[in-house]
Amino acid sequence: MKKVLLAVMVFALMAGCAKYASQEQLDELQARKDAVEALKSDIKDSQSEKADLMDEKKMKEDKVAMLEKEIAELEKKLK
Repeated sequence: MKKVLLAVMVFALMAGCAKYASQEQLDELQARKDAVEALKSDIKDSQSEKADLMDEKKMKEDKVAMLEKEIAELEKKLK
């Protein structure tokens, strides 16, 4: 009888540990999913920031081109 009771207790303990391990695995899975979503959000933000910087770069290049043209015209007038 003691062996049967001991076997039942061991089985119950193993079943409890299996549930704990499964919950631990589920928690780890959720943590990884959360990390992936955070990284996707960071990528989206970075792409938006990149687009803004590219627009700013284009505006500055256009301004440089305009200023270089004005400089050339002024140098032409000075000659």
